[in-house]
Amino acid sequence: MRQDDKRDRPFQTAPVFAPRVLGIQGDYLLCDGNHTQSKSAGTGLLEGFLDLAGGSNDEVLTFAKRWGALNISTKPIPGMKFLEPISTWRFLAGRLSTLRRIGAELNSEKLGSEIDWRMLGNEAPGSLPEGRFGLMSQIRRLVSKAKLRPRLYWYDALGQWQIDHDSESRSNLLAVLTIQLMVTIADKDGAAICSHCHRWYFPSKRPASTKRNYCQREECKRSAWRDSKRELRRKEGEGNVQTKTR
Repeated sequence: MRQDDKRDRPFQTAPVFAPRVLGIQGDYLLCDGNHTQSKSAGTGLLEGFLDLAGGSNDEVLTFAKRWGALNISTKPIPGMKFLEPISTWRFLAGRLSTLRRIGAELNSEKLGSEIDWRMLGNEAPGSLPEGRFGLMSQIRRLVSKAKLRPRLYWYDALGQWQIDHDSESRSNLLAVLTIQLMVTIADKDGAAICSHCHRWYFPSKRPASTKRNYCQREECKRSAWRDSKRELRRKEGEGNVQTKTR
């Protein structure tokens, strides 16, 4: 982001700070409470974390070595070290993925899948206002779990006040992921779910809720072409029927 962009947008995401992750012990990450690392929260953080929902232990370790520990559900061991369950990482990655899918569906004026809502412990909503309220409630719980807090500070490099979102925890990794998730859901055009591959993507404009929509993956573009041809044949068939009945 350019400096003049930062002046226009005094809201920032704090750098990620978290205890260092050293390796794996069984089904746990071995973390070092003696050393905290700091890293700028650039692009790819949220996407990389969400991929861990179905990731291997080694994939979780690779991500955690880069970004640090979550500091959740920890088990202390001697030497100011602690163990963190890898299952906690997969659970949270799956939960954030579900929240983002539901957010994308609501942005397209759809209610989201019943399976996703049940994964969050909710019944499927009966209306868009009910769905939006349900998503807001789930995000509030995530904010509380992440101990997410606003922070006002003076930034000498820009000569102005800045507002970022930090955490009271020894690790702010989940807090930064949470704020990135909220920004993604609140994007002007919003994320959407592809009608073919059922993955989320950012459309160039918000798709109509009454039509199928597709991302730019090759197989999905081919599916879009086939569906458009099928729809054209259907309309032509209806036109022929109407002509014959006149």
